Order: sequence, then C-alpha cells, then structure tokens
Amino acid sequence: MIGLDKVDLQDALVRLRPYRLEDVDAVFEAVAESIPEVGAYETWCHEGYTLENAAEYVAWWVSSWEKGTAYYFAVHEAGGRYLGSCGLAGIDREHGTAGMGFWIRTPRTNQGFATAAARLVTEFGNDVLGLARVEVLAAVDNAASRRVAEKLGARFEGILRDRFLLRGKRHDGALYALTE
Repeated sequence: MIGLDKVDLQDALVRLRPYRLEDVDAVFEAVAESIPEVGAYETWCHEGYTLENAAEYVAWWVSSWEKGTAYYFAVHEAGGRYLGSCGLAGIDREHGTAGMGFWIRTPRTNQGFATAAARLVTEFGNDVLGLARVEVLAAVDNAASRRVAEKLGARFEGILRDRFLLRGKRHDGALYALTE
C-alpha cells in the first residue's frame, strides 16, 4: 500500500495529492459548476448532484487508494484552488496496465491543467506502480478529453463501438494508450 501522506505530485501548473475526507465541499462546488459539460460524459455527474454524492465519491477514492485498487488525485492549481480529479483505475498488476480518467472544473478548462495532471499521474503509474500501459478511453465526441490524450503523446488505437451508455444512449469510445 502506498501511504496517502507520502504522495505529492507537482509541476509549475498543478499540485496533486491523494483525496482526503475533508475534500467533500471542494468536490461538490467544482462538480456543481461543471454539470453541463462534465455530465455529458460522466454518469456520476448529473443534475441533482448532492453533497452526499460528493461525500460518497471522496470516500470511495480514499478507500480505493488504501486498498490499492485505484489511485485518484485531487488536482489543485499550483496556488491552491481545487480544480478537479485525475487518477488511475482498472489496475491490472499482472499485465502492468490501467485506465486513466480526469476532469477539470468548467471555468478552468482549456488552460493546460488536465494535461499537466494527466502527465504527472502517468509518471506516477509508470514509476511507482510499474505500469507499462496507461489507457485513456473517451467518448468519440469528447473533444476535450481526446485532445488531452493527444497532448500527452498517447497513441490513438481505435474506436470501440457502443462502449458507453450516457444518458440512455450508446456512444462509441476512442481508445488511446501511453506505453513505455
């Protein structure tokens, strides 16, 4: 297990640390202002999102870290404000693979934060977890997430038909991978 207090990733733009239970209010605030954009691609982000929903997600992120099943980071501006989340899940230790997910609060998108966070999380996955492959799977029409994958240097591997069920409708997914 990797201790929650032992990891702090940063560059000139962002600082990432494991989630803490006291992050609930910041998560709720960021999600609430981002529902139209993030909710189009994430089932957990929806109208009526509550403080209790935020508490459940933060508790899951903390618990998953402690179990070693997923590693999600609270993403902050280098100056301190909470921006969103970036992490690794679906970790397959035998084969050294994982999937990466990320989101940034709407008013702070298109400023390089997601790419910076994803780069740091990829390095964490490679250096600390020993991953050889990190995948980014995004809905085909999710241009922002696809752009982050491309900026990271991830290789586009193809389209997965009917990969997502979002708001009652099937969507194809674009698969990208970062390999050592």
